[in-house]
Amino acid sequence: MDSVIKYLESIPRLEKNQVLPIVAISTALLYTSYRLLYSSNKTKQLQGHKPIPVPDCTYPYVGHMFSLGTLPSRTIAAWHKELGPIIKLHMGAVTWVTISDPVLAHKIFVTHGAETSYRPHSTFAFDYYSNHGKGIGFAQPGAGWKEIRSAVMSVLGPKQVEKYMDLIQQQARDLVSRMLDSSQREDGINPHYYFSMYSLNVISSVCMGKQFDSVNDPAFIQLVDTLADAMKFAGLENDLPNFLPAISFIDYFTGIKGKMRDFIKYKRDPISINFVREAYVSSRPNMIKSFKENGYDIPEDEMIVLLFDLLGGGTDTILITLYWNIAIMCNYPQVQNIVSDEIDAFIKLNGRIPQFREREQVPYCISVLKECMRFKPTTAFGIPHAVYDDVEIDGYIIPKGSTVVPSMESMHLDANFYPEPYKFLPERFMNNLKTMETSSHGKVTERDHFNFGWGRRVCPAAHLAEAEIFTAFIQIFSGCKVEPVSNQMPDIDTPESAGINLSPSSYKVKFIPRVDALV
Repeated sequence: MDSVIKYLESIPRLEKNQVLPIVAISTALLYTSYRLLYSSNKTKQLQGHKPIPVPDCTYPYVGHMFSLGTLPSRTIAAWHKELGPIIKLHMGAVTWVTISDPVLAHKIFVTHGAETSYRPHSTFAFDYYSNHGKGIGFAQPGAGWKEIRSAVMSVLGPKQVEKYMDLIQQQARDLVSRMLDSSQREDGINPHYYFSMYSLNVISSVCMGKQFDSVNDPAFIQLVDTLADAMKFAGLENDLPNFLPAISFIDYFTGIKGKMRDFIKYKRDPISINFVREAYVSSRPNMIKSFKENGYDIPEDEMIVLLFDLLGGGTDTILITLYWNIAIMCNYPQVQNIVSDEIDAFIKLNGRIPQFREREQVPYCISVLKECMRFKPTTAFGIPHAVYDDVEIDGYIIPKGSTVVPSMESMHLDANFYPEPYKFLPERFMNNLKTMETSSHGKVTERDHFNFGWGRRVCPAAHLAEAEIFTAFIQIFSGCKVEPVSNQMPDIDTPESAGINLSPSSYKVKFIPRVDALV
């Protein structure tokens, strides 16, 4: 199962010693042009518009790339505290604009969504993985992208997700059974592995009607390895020429583009074609079959990319959300008790645990899930947006071609949105029980959290994701208590980078059967 772990940690951070020798060769030649370009941009900014603040710690040509530290989200959040709600970073030749104010982010990503819903170019993601813009993850806005996105939302919307709930509930029961069994045999377990299998099994079942009974299943191993390899190729160290054009010659020595091409042609595409064709004839309901049943004629090469978009996006987000959830609940045993009492009250009335469609009958549980995602966001920045043309917002000009990202840590600790933001207070959401999917499409002042994104790029499977998280949470706390191992509480104060996401540091806990459980 190491491949699943690597899959979540496979976009390495950029280390100085990886590129500094190469950059040093180019810096002397490019420094003068860099200064001229910087001066030109600065002059343009001052002509009637407010300049976007820029942190001081920058280097010639590479800009802020070596100043982000081991946890870029924390560094950028600190810069926002110092400089305000919008800052500009020079990432080599690429301009990044980061946002910490939810209202400003809403204006950028929603009000001006026509200009800001693009994706920045990535050699692997666009040229190879998405086959020049297929699927939904890395495709640019246009008629084809809108059609595919509409198809996904139609087959993974609330009414359609309901037909997968029996499957999700069974997977949640299996999850809890495995964790309880392992906890009885070991002095604590790391639930990361168990959430990995749960999340990947659910999304593969929903997308293509395929379930894996064991981590030793060759098809499961092949899928996990392929997802992990895709994330490795998407790593920043494989895309340096996009940030530092002067070192584009390194491909001559590394042959990385050839490796990317071969990975897609000989590994990703063959396994995907088999999955897609099996899904069409599967006896189980699945997304791929639903497309055809609902009149969507999606070509096979498009379906291959779309399938991997959803498999990748539907695995790590769920896994890390649940991993944070258990770490937080272990640190707040009094919250566990209230959650269990509320679930028990429902069971006494109905003779069974609550289902997702009955979620409003367990309002405290819903509030806890929302507060967990607010208190410890799953993602550091989300998937970056790119600006198609100059955008003027609140007196600032965000220049054409910029990459724009929200600082999730800053937003979720904004005291204007969340009073006492550094406290874990589920009660803050007791009057906001809308689904997270509904909230993500609503007014910015009524949103619960921002992990599912913004505007035209908001997660199209948010309803499925929340149903999956809710079902696992209810299944766990209807029959279990979560306790630390030897009084070693999971660390919830020091997150680790896991690709575009933020994960708790690795931990172990004990899942103990509740002696007073009603199920």
